Order: sequence, then structure tokens, then C-alpha cells
Amino acid sequence: MVEQRTRRRIRIAMVAGALLIVAWMLYAARGALPPFFLGAIFVIAFAPAVDRVANGFPFRERHPDLALSCSVALLYLTFISVVLAMAATWGPEVFNEGKSFANDLPTLATRAQHEVQDSNGWYQQNIPPEVRDQLEKNVDKLAGKAGDYAQQVASRTINFATAGLTTVISYIVVPFWAFFILKDREKGTRAFIALFPESVQPDVQYLVANARAVFGSYVRAQLLLSVLTAFVTAIGLRWFGVRFSLALGIVAGVANLIPVIGPMLGAAPALIVVTATHPGLRVLWVFLFLFVAQELKDFIIVPRVQGRAVRLHPAIILVLIVVAGRLAGFWGLLLAVPVAAVVRDSYVYVYHRLGDQPVLVLPEHGEPRPLAPLDREPPARVSGG
Repeated sequence: MVEQRTRRRIRIAMVAGALLIVAWMLYAARGALPPFFLGAIFVIAFAPAVDRVANGFPFRERHPDLALSCSVALLYLTFISVVLAMAATWGPEVFNEGKSFANDLPTLATRAQHEVQDSNGWYQQNIPPEVRDQLEKNVDKLAGKAGDYAQQVASRTINFATAGLTTVISYIVVPFWAFFILKDREKGTRAFIALFPESVQPDVQYLVANARAVFGSYVRAQLLLSVLTAFVTAIGLRWFGVRFSLALGIVAGVANLIPVIGPMLGAAPALIVVTATHPGLRVLWVFLFLFVAQELKDFIIVPRVQGRAVRLHPAIILVLIVVAGRLAGFWGLLLAVPVAAVVRDSYVYVYHRLGDQPVLVLPEHGEPRPLAPLDREPPARVSGG
């Protein structure tokens, strides 16, 4: 008969092998994963709304699956209706502005550079010619790269209908995948926890609940802030009479998804356009508008909608953004902060649970919470959120 220690080693080897195979498959198919990342963001963003609507049905207790299915279907119908209404209202204008902006960005950047140089005599008189030449070459290079990137983005958006078959299938499958995830995520969570030994299941449940709370708070806050940034920027630029106001608002909203440096990256195209097309005091007014809007958002809105979900210092976030952007590109920029927060909380939790102190304190949702070591008693079960 196989000894208990040997059986345990075999099970650990099986789990490790399965994880390695799954990781290899995900890495090999990484090109088809972005649609599922978008689907996961959709699920995280709207999961609380699905639960609230489902709880409002009178048959929720007797037929929970039916209530969840109806809730998800109602969410899909509402979401599609809003998207279609927005597309019918602003779609053609956004499309035309985006296409023109992508084509004109290199010219606008060069014109903005010339406007700055022409209006700044100090620059011409005090900066050595060789330094000016190097700065101008770098600006031209940056403008060229920005224009190429914008044209690539526009081209990919415009030519989506002619994309590869695998990509098209992925985007077609994702809404159905998200439907089942929204409907059966609690069942999936329970099935995942049941894979672990009963003695550590409460710990796994806590770690899963903490990860869901961190990702949920962060993703919903970033999406809300990005939508708000896009609307405020587009309305403000339209009021100032700036070209491409809708396209620039969308750029600012998407850039706002990147923590800390996103607002600065999103404001740069607007300032370039204003400098190139409306030189003078209007540049200053637009800059002040964007600065004040960002400060109001940071001091009034961000603490309310994001709270203390990640609890990471901006200096650490900047390092994470650089490293994650280098390793994983755009998705690394978006996911570095919540992933780091989850890893940190999980590490602290496991470290303390394996310790020998009788009582420990672990931050949870900003409040201290006593914990016992793992060999004394498991933590109280945490409801999934």
C-alpha cells in the first residue's frame, strides 16, 4: 500500500504538472487572450449589478439559476441598448474625428513644436544649436512614432471586420463566455475551493474573496473614472473650440486606465492639438482646465469610488508600471497594480498564518482583523464578494 507521504507527493506533482500545462497553453495562445481579458473586465465590473437585480426577483430563493440568468440577460439587453444608442448618436463623428486625428497627428506635433520655438525667443538665444538640433530630432522622432502608433490603432479598429478568423471567433465567443461566468461564478468559486484539502479551504476562500474584492474595487473605479474623464475632457475641449474634441476625450479616457501617469499621457495629445491649431492664451486655458479637472477628480472622486482597494504608494506604482509594461505591454500597464496588491495581501496572509504568534493583525478593507496561526484554528469563512 502506498504510504501517505508518497500519495501526498504524487498529488502535489499532479497539481504542479496541471498548472504548468495550463500556463504553457495560455502562453502559447496568448494572442487570442485579449478578448477574454476584456470579457473578464466586463464580468468584474458588472457582477454586483447582476447580484442586485437577481436578488430583486421574487423567485430568487426557489430558482436561483433562473434569477441569475434573467438578471444577466437584462444586463446584456441594457448594455447593448446603451452602446447602440451612443453609436447612433456619436459613432460617425467619433469615427471621422479619430481617422482624421490619426492621419494629422504627425503634422500637428511638428506644427506645435514650431509654434513653441517661434514664440520662445529665450529658447533660440540661450540653448546651444547642437542641443536644439538634438531636441528637435527627438521631438520629430517621437511625433513620428506617435503618428505611426495612432495610425496602427485606427487601422486595426477600422479593419476589424477583416481580422483573422481566430480573433473574430474569440470576440464572438467572449459574450457567451461572460454570460456563463456571470451566472455561475459562485458555483465555480465553490468548485475551485473544493479542490483543496478541507483543512485549508477557509484560507483559500479568504484569499479568493480578497482577490475578488481588490480586483472588483480597482476595475470598477478605473472604468468609472475613465468614462468620467472622457466625457469631461470632450465637453471641455468642445467648449474651448478645439478640433477632434470627441477623439481627444476618448484618448484621455483610455489613457486614464493607466495609473498615475495615464492622465498626463491623455492630456498630451490635446495640448499638442491646441498648440498647433490655436496658439496663444488658449493653450494656457486648456492646460488649466485639464489640470483643475484632474485635481478635482483626485481629491474628490477618487477617494470615494476607489477607496483603499490597493493601498500602494505612487512611487511603488510607478516602478510597477515600468516593469509590467516592459514584461507584458499594455495589459501589464493595466493589471500591474491590482495584481501586485493581491500578491502582497496573499503573501502577508500566508506568512502570518504559518507563523507561531497566537494573535496577528491583517488589514482587510482598511480595518484590522485578528488572526490565529494555521495550526491553531482556521479563520472564519469569508463570503465571496
